[in-house]
Amino acid sequence: MTKRAVVVGIDDYTGIDPTGETNLSACVADAQSVSDLLMWSFGFDPADITLLLDGAATRAAVLSALRDMVDRSEAGDVAFFYFSGHGTLIPDDPHDFTCEKFYEAICTATFPFLSDKDLWSVADSLQQSAVNFTVMLDSCHSGGMSQELDAVSKYRSIPFGSELQQRVAQYLTTLVPVGIGLPSDTDACDYNVSSVYVTDDGILQCDEDPSRIFLDQAKMTLIAGSRFWELSYESGGHGLLTRALLDTVNSSNFEISYTDLMTSLQLTVDAYFADEILPTLTPGYPSSQTPQLRGQSNRMEEGFLQAWIDCR
Repeated sequence: MTKRAVVVGIDDYTGIDPTGETNLSACVADAQSVSDLLMWSFGFDPADITLLLDGAATRAAVLSALRDMVDRSEAGDVAFFYFSGHGTLIPDDPHDFTCEKFYEAICTATFPFLSDKDLWSVADSLQQSAVNFTVMLDSCHSGGMSQELDAVSKYRSIPFGSELQQRVAQYLTTLVPVGIGLPSDTDACDYNVSSVYVTDDGILQCDEDPSRIFLDQAKMTLIAGSRFWELSYESGGHGLLTRALLDTVNSSNFEISYTDLMTSLQLTVDAYFADEILPTLTPGYPSSQTPQLRGQSNRMEEGFLQAWIDCR
């Protein structure tokens, strides 16, 4: 068994926003710490970890690293993609104003950003029954960026433009998470969100159909920093999700199931949020951050970053 990883952290977004107003401060530290964690706690060889930081994390570079990782993976291997940075939403058909289907996207250092369509194209040939492909995203995807927020409680989302905000508010019925690896022609996520509303700050508010969280078609197991309608924050030198991971994993050869890891991450992030983020929030902002676990339901009791035992 070989474990491989692509680890990305972007603080410097001046390549897409020259003003620097959307720059972050803890994503590079997140990526460096996760890279170390993979080596010392999960047995990854440094030669099998590709670390891309700031301007090096272009769309082309990230996709190339992911394709190389997947192409080299064989039955029994582990593939891990970690991303710390901004997120946003993009319409399935950008030319159709009334498009009802939107994709979450992670913001690379260059346009265009990466959606689940892109990750599916990378993992299309992967045998999800044989290779454990796990994705962890310390980012959010619900838009908005208030300049009133103090840097200590900055969240990781590129703002919606006014046109995109209007399109989301009027037409969004289907929201595809980034990092689960679904074929673009599937209806697995159709009509999975309702009661959609976008605040003046461009923050998505919605309800999600809980029956659409675990999907048999998913190529990947996803650990996301927050729910659709929440924001992922950074504080204490790290993103809250990454900080919780670092606090949870405390030994070499560390083993934990995906379900137990998620329980620990949710409890720890909730405590951080209540102590450090909630007191700084502008009224109207989501008052919680709850990490999410998505993918094939039969994988959830297996070991995090371990070879699959059940090969269904």
